[in-house]
Amino acid sequence: MQNNMLNFQRDTFFKRTKMMAFCALPLILIACSSGGNSVNSPPELDKVVVPNTKPGAFYTGEYRNAFVEFGIASPGKVRKKVNDTYQQLFYSTSRSENGESVFFPVGDDMGFIKDIGSNDIRSEGMSYGMMIAVQMNDQPMFNKLWKFSKTYMQHKDGWYKDYFAWHLNPEAPYTHKSENPAPDGELYFAMALFFAQHRWGTDEGINQYIVEANQILHAMTDKRETESQVTMFSRDEKQILFVTEKSLGLYTDPSYHVAAFYELLGRWADKDNQLWLDAANVSRDYLYNASHPETGLFSEYAAFDGTPQITSFNDISHKSGYDAHRVIGNMAMDNHWFNVDSRQQELADRMIDFFTDEHTRKGQNYAVHEMNGEIASKWASAGQNAMNGTAAMITASSEAAEFTKRLWKQPVPTGKWRYYDGLLYMFAVLQMSGEYKIYGPTDATNTNYSN
Repeated sequence: MQNNMLNFQRDTFFKRTKMMAFCALPLILIACSSGGNSVNSPPELDKVVVPNTKPGAFYTGEYRNAFVEFGIASPGKVRKKVNDTYQQLFYSTSRSENGESVFFPVGDDMGFIKDIGSNDIRSEGMSYGMMIAVQMNDQPMFNKLWKFSKTYMQHKDGWYKDYFAWHLNPEAPYTHKSENPAPDGELYFAMALFFAQHRWGTDEGINQYIVEANQILHAMTDKRETESQVTMFSRDEKQILFVTEKSLGLYTDPSYHVAAFYELLGRWADKDNQLWLDAANVSRDYLYNASHPETGLFSEYAAFDGTPQITSFNDISHKSGYDAHRVIGNMAMDNHWFNVDSRQQELADRMIDFFTDEHTRKGQNYAVHEMNGEIASKWASAGQNAMNGTAAMITASSEAAEFTKRLWKQPVPTGKWRYYDGLLYMFAVLQMSGEYKIYGPTDATNTNYSN
């Protein structure tokens, strides 16, 4: 078991090293709000870029289209970009190593998202794909991904029951490369299922979405501790873990702290509502503590107090690397949806100032840094650039808007590393177009959501 987990963690490094793909949008055209200023007379960025000072979209039902708001593109062009990105990543038939698609069909009713570079299937990617599909109103794609996940990834018995094996071989019979779970996969599976329930209603069998979502949440918080394993969510710390195996140490991952999701689970889950609401506030405090005071960078893994975590299986674990690219996007989502933590602007300014300075000096940004900002890898990351583009949802910095402009100009990732890069790119495009939305059981202005 320990060897399996060590393989899991070593591969985590390689999986993030160059791949970044995942995000969605179906054949259906989405409506994008026109936002602020007219595209016919592009405004000065340093005048138009403003922080999100209004109540969050959860309370107002209003989602900002930053591409329009900053005078970058018209609503029609934004709509086309979102749809084109989704079509390329999920519906292109170009699936070779140098191709475009991350979705691989299995018969007529199943399919999987493939990590092209690592040649495997990951719970991260499958759950991301489901989240993207529900945002794109693509129920057939959602159900194909969900059926594959239930059939081949979710444990049916034993201590891991209801958890998902974190990676599989990409050829039939799709055997597990590791039995261990990766908790961010469970979190995204549950959240995507809640959105599916609220957007499309329930169906039969495994498509009773809300039943499946609550079952996953119960497994995340209520498993019996053994000599070797703990549940993936700590009730004591009110924090999600990176691994469940005691021998590897108990700690967390800053990019798993998705406060906006915890806020919604606190309102919609069938139990432990206060735990999830507490977790949202704990995560906001945690990210503030985990951010480097000068560079604003976050480490790959970190202790419960935010201190960078050194591990034996990943030589960038205590540095700011691939997992950490997602943190700014998670904060942008929380700010856009709830806007309850003014410190997020400070964190975004810190990080964007660092990346702006590096881009000015080096002509690009690099994927891995020491926490003090020293470059630790010569790789660049399209997914990192895309996530940095979401910072303009939080901060009044004109430099942040420049990253949004780069996101707009950046092509959809293709080739060997299009999995992670592409998915983060898709999430960023959804966020900045105002199409990454909350789908709840009642009107968005009702603050007392309940099932």
